[in-house]
Amino acid sequence: MIKPNKISESLVAEVMPLIEAEYDAFYHYRALMNWCRGVGFNLAADFFEKESQDELEHAKVLERYLVDWNVIVKLPVVESPKVSFADLVAGISDSYKMEYDLYQLYQKKVKKVFDMDVTLFGVLQERLEVQLKAVIEYSDKLNMLEGVDLNKTNLLLLESKLF
Repeated sequence: MIKPNKISESLVAEVMPLIEAEYDAFYHYRALMNWCRGVGFNLAADFFEKESQDELEHAKVLERYLVDWNVIVKLPVVESPKVSFADLVAGISDSYKMEYDLYQLYQKKVKKVFDMDVTLFGVLQERLEVQLKAVIEYSDKLNMLEGVDLNKTNLLLLESKLF
């Protein structure tokens, strides 16, 4: 009986940091959701809960790719996220930075695997497009807040526009 092919360890090494980053994002959004709910930003909390689930789905896509290529995925250890934020704007700013950093990581990986494996390139290219949308979404939120007196009352009034 023949054994099915596995992807190379070098390709696994390209995917694993992305899985870890997606789990980091999942935990970030869970923590931000909890903080928002705790301080009365319920619409933001609902939004960040959905964001956390999206990040978990992104990790699952990458894990499934590896498993489908006969790799047993060792789940990464993820550090506990920050659980308190100065205010809602700080949470949005942290999210923008995280999404942008993840976008840059995907860009780097897409470029690297282009000549290594066309199938993995396609999977990562799809994830890169998702990241671009996330960066744009958070950029729009920050642009909306520019020039606004960022007291809690104004943020509560803007919450429905932001989320």
